[in-house]
Amino acid sequence: MNKQIDMRKIIILILTFAMVMPTLCCAQRRKAAKKPKREVVEKEENALVAQMLEAVQQVVFIDSMVVGEADFMDNIPLSPECGQLLKKGETAQYTNELGDRRIEALAHKGDTTRYLATSDCIGGKWTKPVPVKGIGSSDANYPYIMPDGTTLYYAQKGEKSIGGYDIFVTRYNAENGAFLRPENIGLPFASEDNDMLYVVDEPMQLGYFVTDRRQPKGKVCIYVFIPSVTRKVYPSEAYSSEKLHSLAAINRIADTWGDGNERKKALERLKQARKVFDERRTQANAGKKTVTELDSMRQLEKEKGRGLDNARRAYAAATEEAKAMMKDMILKEEKELEELRLKIRKAEKEERNRNFKQ
Repeated sequence: MNKQIDMRKIIILILTFAMVMPTLCCAQRRKAAKKPKREVVEKEENALVAQMLEAVQQVVFIDSMVVGEADFMDNIPLSPECGQLLKKGETAQYTNELGDRRIEALAHKGDTTRYLATSDCIGGKWTKPVPVKGIGSSDANYPYIMPDGTTLYYAQKGEKSIGGYDIFVTRYNAENGAFLRPENIGLPFASEDNDMLYVVDEPMQLGYFVTDRRQPKGKVCIYVFIPSVTRKVYPSEAYSSEKLHSLAAINRIADTWGDGNERKKALERLKQARKVFDERRTQANAGKKTVTELDSMRQLEKEKGRGLDNARRAYAAATEEAKAMMKDMILKEEKELEELRLKIRKAEKEERNRNFKQ
């Protein structure tokens, strides 16, 4: 009896193993098939980074500041001549100095990816945004056009990006109305994290670079650097691999200062830029107060208008004696209402001028 039970157990084990074995083999084959593909991807990524490491741009980073990702553009003291940056939720917008040309990131319908589009201000109204030609279909955001109106810097994911957003540059070709093929500006402005914004303030000879590398969620770091007319790179033969990696990652901005003379002068320019920027922001806040006063005047106009209409109806039904008493009061209300409307038109004109400049 015990031998029969043992034999049944052996048969059951054999059948179970026979059923499970094909599944295990298939899983092993699938795993083995995926492994070479993953190795190829890793080699491609390493090759791109290795290529960039051979030409790490030599940049002097004079300062850095960690701020909230939601409002980091409020901490970039851009000169008025460079236009205006604006962050709208997860997208960004740039308007030129004249206030008549705009480039912004817009979301694709039913998709989280974004594309760049331009629009013009004609007669005080913005035209419908038109997709930028030549950028491609990869996720693009955070545009900035240099004062020359031709050079465009922006952030993009996908092709030629080593991870997250990388900074790309392109130039407008007036002959075909499209931008040239964008190029990744490389290290140290590229990383496996999100490198979002690259801005050059030519009047102040300062640059601003925004990235979330090594930052907690919801925070970004704004690096201030000295832009150069010609691209200079660190000679790879003069630096160890470890040092080049450190410079490429911007691990210590002090490593880029040299004798410190350039940085000292740039810090003075940065101080002046922030002073001018703060003054402009104070004026903008004063403008918001004017808008609030305008709303109050509009409300008062409605109330006075309704009161005057009621007085006129009462005047029409009143006796001659009552009309004589009401006449002066109605004339006074009409004069005050006309003066109020003149103030409103003046305030509305000032508001339109402010919005147009923005």
